Amino acid sequence: MTWSTMAGTVAAIAVGAFFGARGLAVARQTGFADLTQGFPFGPAEFTVTLVALAGGALLAVVLAGVAAFGRLPGWPVAAAGLALDYLAGELAFDHGVGLVPRQSPTTGQVLTVLAGALGAGLVLGGALLALSRPARSLRWPLAAGLAAGLVLHSAVEDLLRQAAGVGYPDGGRVWPAQVGVTMLVVVVAAVLAHRDRPGPGAPSGRPWIGPLVATAVAALVTLGGLVIRWWVVDVFRISQDGLVGPRREQFVESFAYFSPVAVATVAALVLLGYAYRAGRAVAARWVVLGFAAGPLLLVGLRLTFAGDPAQASLVALVGLAAVTAGAALARFTPNLLPWDAAGLLLAALAMPLAAPVVRAELPATGQVPSLLSAIGLGLAVGFGLALAATTGATTPGATVPGATVSGGGVAGGGVEESGRVAGVLALGMAALVLSALALAPPLLRGLSTDRGEPPLTIPVLTGVAALVLVLLFGFGRAIDRIRRDLRAEAALVAAQAPPSPPTAPATAPPSASAAPAPAGVGQSSGPETAAPVGPGADAAGDPAPGPGPAGESPPGSGAAGQAEREEPRAD
Repeated sequence: MTWSTMAGTVAAIAVGAFFGARGLAVARQTGFADLTQGFPFGPAEFTVTLVALAGGALLAVVLAGVAAFGRLPGWPVAAAGLALDYLAGELAFDHGVGLVPRQSPTTGQVLTVLAGALGAGLVLGGALLALSRPARSLRWPLAAGLAAGLVLHSAVEDLLRQAAGVGYPDGGRVWPAQVGVTMLVVVVAAVLAHRDRPGPGAPSGRPWIGPLVATAVAALVTLGGLVIRWWVVDVFRISQDGLVGPRREQFVESFAYFSPVAVATVAALVLLGYAYRAGRAVAARWVVLGFAAGPLLLVGLRLTFAGDPAQASLVALVGLAAVTAGAALARFTPNLLPWDAAGLLLAALAMPLAAPVVRAELPATGQVPSLLSAIGLGLAVGFGLALAATTGATTPGATVPGATVSGGGVAGGGVEESGRVAGVLALGMAALVLSALALAPPLLRGLSTDRGEPPLTIPVLTGVAALVLVLLFGFGRAIDRIRRDLRAEAALVAAQAPPSPPTAPATAPPSASAAPAPAGVGQSSGPETAAPVGPGADAAGDPAPGPGPAGESPPGSGAAGQAEREEPRAD
């Protein structure tokens, strides 16, 4: 492992932690806007929700747009995003991207949200480009680092608070320190990656805008669906006479709670369809994993509420070990088991246990939800991200020699480009962001303290995603088996086929000592046919078209042969 790889791994951890703390905060604002405004029955300010939705959609589109252009440098783009986020939050608008409920956002607040989304998208998109640049065997440490930062972002934030001596009430001041540390390691990784570059290299091909277009469509679906949700609730919340009946109230509450699930599912299907076209089952699995992991990463490991640094450190170490194990499994034994599905099931089980009503009834659970979430998310995200990074992307119908994994993905093939690998990775990250954006309202509503039952919507959705991952894993294994059988059959047919006879040269100098060929064998030249051969022709001395000297035969007559050569002798 080179110095640039080690520095890139550390930078990937820092970028993942930054995106988990700042990027997902943009998506989380939709849920907080609903919760603090008492949606769907309280007086809500639509512009607050709209700005939060626009910020999340912009975040997904920007990261996909950066990954679409393979010519862009990876770590320098991430450094530019960090600088933009710092300037927008700290200098221009007095740091912070929060929106005030029930108040129309000011121009400064709107620009802060959009600038934060733009900066976070640049940071993650640049990291994906940097992740796709090394050789296939050197990508998995960087993928493990990025996955560890995403899963353990709350632990990294807590560690920075303790190092800076900042308490939880003043935790907002830890953000500039996190930006500074992330900027430092990203700059070091950029310098080392540039130094270890073997040469200028061949320029990359045209920008692969397919993931960008698919992400833009999915973002529009998410934005439009959630705007329609707000409009329907506003229209049906109160009848024309100003009354609210129980049936109307039940309909409005159910629609407001479950409609984001449908919106997130439709947007994920858009990304899933294009991901399968771009990278077959492996890319599709990565999109499904991002869709399921989005709301789970919003909750994180709940380390900020642990209160005990020793317990928080234990959970962080367990999560780090799970991420490392998942990435190693993806690198060395990708076809053994669908570890991403197993990790999602563990994380789904942890969410009901973390509900306040369950913790009040079962106080002995302690850190069990955090440990299950750390193991599940670490295993799933580490495995899925490393698998997608080391597999690459194939064009539909292209057959590329190289190492194969389940589902037809090809790693290290001749048509693989860093832009295509980054594009596939961006599809999964876009699914993660849009899923978190759409599912934040029902997620935070389900975890609120005013509910008398544990939240089951997100865990059930996560379980369904795990089932889809298992089906895609089995489908990929079946496709691989069919392809192996076809290759083996083709090799067997080629081995059993008789060898083709050697073709004689078209012209050869005549040999005086060569014996004449048997009479009756004609030679065709062009469209002409051989003239009948007889004693008259020989006696006249005309050079009848026929075979050349002994040992020669006209082209195409060698395989014909023995029957045609024996027939004149019989005459």
